[in-house]
Formats: sequence, structure tokens, C-alpha cells
Amino acid sequence: MKKGVDVGGTFIKVLWEDGRREKIYVRDISQNREEFIKKLREVIKDGRPSRVGVAVAGFTSLEGVVYRSPNIPALDGVDVGKILAEEGIEGVVMNDVSAGAFGEWFYDYRDSKSLLLVAVGTGLGAGFVHEGKVFLGSCGSALELGHHTVEKGGFLCNCGRRGCLEAYCSSYGLERLYEVFSGRKLKDYQIVQRAKDGEEEALRSVETFKEYLVLGLMNAVHILNPDLVVLGGGLIDQLREFLGDLEIRLKDAVESLPSKCLRVRFSECGEFCMARGALALALRDDF
Repeated sequence: MKKGVDVGGTFIKVLWEDGRREKIYVRDISQNREEFIKKLREVIKDGRPSRVGVAVAGFTSLEGVVYRSPNIPALDGVDVGKILAEEGIEGVVMNDVSAGAFGEWFYDYRDSKSLLLVAVGTGLGAGFVHEGKVFLGSCGSALELGHHTVEKGGFLCNCGRRGCLEAYCSSYGLERLYEVFSGRKLKDYQIVQRAKDGEEEALRSVETFKEYLVLGLMNAVHILNPDLVVLGGGLIDQLREFLGDLEIRLKDAVESLPSKCLRVRFSECGEFCMARGALALALRDDF
């Protein structure tokens, strides 16, 4: 039996080939290297899987080494591929959103030639699948869309740089925009609810979030020329009622040729999206 494992900073999520799902809470040990690795090893080998796909939130090399994970400090420098080998389990390790992008193509959009997944939640990540193959770059770090600069000298990003797309389009980005416009600190879900209730500062924050999101997507479309952009992640799900015009706005922003073949869709796979992508990788023996 094969399974997909999504390693996040709050939960490790598991999706089995037969549809079984598991969530393991790990937030309390996300900065404890020894305990986190121990738990990850237990999850990987549990149930004696024949093959495992592992999706990791962080800069992950082609060999399965997590060079840096901003939201899971315990994983910095950890060789997840080596853990698989030590347990005698065949598998593949990949950045979580790259894995999620493959899952979108594998399960829902095989008619797409070039699929870009952009996931917005705690941070902003992206993955790109071209002709059924995940594009990872030379050493595995391609599609860090959240860390391209959209505002010189702008907001401080969690990566340590300034003006990154993620610094504006993420949970903490929305919270920061709201603080600028209102002078108050609220959590992302509270801001979204206030926007739904018609509060001016919340609506202004959401609109500014959308403006930066369109800017970031425009840059990506001009570089990659996808025929399909899929939007997902917890914050996108919360904001769905405000994003109905996003496809029109994006098409208006990009050049006419890439606009001609472009579609925008919303992911429907929910919180197990990255685990689903990891499972898809496990099911494909050519990875």
C-alpha cells in the first residue's frame, strides 16, 4: 500500500492509497529537531507502506534534503531521503506545493499542458507541471514565487528579505495590511469576517491583497505561460467570495497572447491537497 505524507509546521497529514486519512499534531515540537525527526520517521514507516511520497514545506533539494524550512525550523538541513533509505522504504521527497501541483494535474487537470498551482496560507508557495512533469529547476528550488520581489524595500518577509510577494499575500501579509489601514491587530480569519460584514478597513486590506496577488500572478504568467492557474490554500478558501473577478483581472493585466490560452480555477482538494500530491508522486514510479 502506498501513501502520501505532507509535512507541515502544525500537522503531518497522511493520505493512503485506499483513501484513509490521518492528521498528527506536531506544532509543539516544530522547533525540537530530535523530537520532530523521531515523529516524522514514525509516520513514514507506520503501516509498512510499499512506497511513500513526502511533501515538505521548505527549500527541498532533488536528493530530498530540506535546506531550509521557515515554518519548521527543526527540519533545517534534514535529509528526508536518507530517512526513507534507512527505513528501507522506496519513495520521493519534494517541496509541498510542487507536489500539490502534480496532484492537481494527476487527479483533476490532465488536459492541462502547463499547470501553475499557487497556494496561499501561512505563506505563499507555487508549483509548476509541464506536460505531466514537475518542474523543479537545477537543484529543486524552482517556483519560489512567494519570494520574488514585488515592492522594493517593502514589508519584511518571513524569509528575511523585504518586499516579497508573500509579505503581502499570506495570512501574515493580510494581517499586516489590516494593521496599516486600521491601526489594529487581528488574525486573518477575523479580518476576512469583517470584510464579509462590510468593514471599510477590512475590505481595503482584501483589495490590496488582491492587487498584489494579481501582480505576482502576472509576473508568473509572463515567465511560464501556463494554460491553467490553480489557486488553493487556507486563505484562498476563506477569501473565495472576494476572488470571483480574479481571472478577468489577471487576463486584463497580462499580454494578449498568454491571456488567450489562460484559465484560472480554484483547488477543490482541501486541507489534504499536498498529501494528495505526495500520494500521486508515490503512485508514479518514474519519480
